[in-house]
Amino acid sequence: MAEEISASFQEIRAMNEDLEESYRELEKLNNELEDSYLEFSTQLATIAEGYDENTGNHIERVGILSAFIAKKLGLSEEMVYKIRYYAPLHDIGKLMIPKEILLKPGKLTEEEFEEMKKHTIYGAALIGNKERFKIARNIALYHHEKCDGSGYPYGLKCEEIPIEAAIVTLVDVYDALRSERPYKSAFSHEKALKILTEGDERTKPEHFNPKVLEIFIKYEKEVEEIWNNVSTNIPSVLLQRLKEIERNG
Repeated sequence: MAEEISASFQEIRAMNEDLEESYRELEKLNNELEDSYLEFSTQLATIAEGYDENTGNHIERVGILSAFIAKKLGLSEEMVYKIRYYAPLHDIGKLMIPKEILLKPGKLTEEEFEEMKKHTIYGAALIGNKERFKIARNIALYHHEKCDGSGYPYGLKCEEIPIEAAIVTLVDVYDALRSERPYKSAFSHEKALKILTEGDERTKPEHFNPKVLEIFIKYEKEVEEIWNNVSTNIPSVLLQRLKEIERNG
């Protein structure tokens, strides 16, 4: 009886080891698939930015600064990682907005602006509903929501907005303030910070998650340094491509 029990135990142990190995292999394949999806999506995000932005390394800055804020908020390492690499996809839905609206130099009509706002919904649709990409979808869908309920597409209040989207909301606005646009010159860090904390005709401090804004203010010197460094460097995605070209001849 003891020998039979021992044999059964060894058999079960071997089965568990096989299952663990199969799980590790499956996890590896899933991670490789996610990396491939992320790489492809980032390239699409770069194209989307090229349609609408003339702001240098915009998507790179948003990704890096969003991860910085997330880390200072005490979010998990996994969450920080995903925010870093999914934040650049926030405007991917602009791929589905007509170019004549994206590239229009003047003010959009009410109808055109309503179409522009749909880029949040389009972005969420492009990313899909898989649980693995929930953070990416939340960022794309909710990054124009505002804590006072005046945002879009759903007019959510602060407690209803996922923290990852709330982070990108603030970082995206900061980057827009620091960047030159057809309708404005690039603002200094000091002026951008003043607008975020005191407001102007377009931006109000009550638009932002108070905790995110508090962290932003606390570490504003580091934010400025990061923004300046990324703005003067080649985006990491392009740098990686250059290294691959060099390796492959």
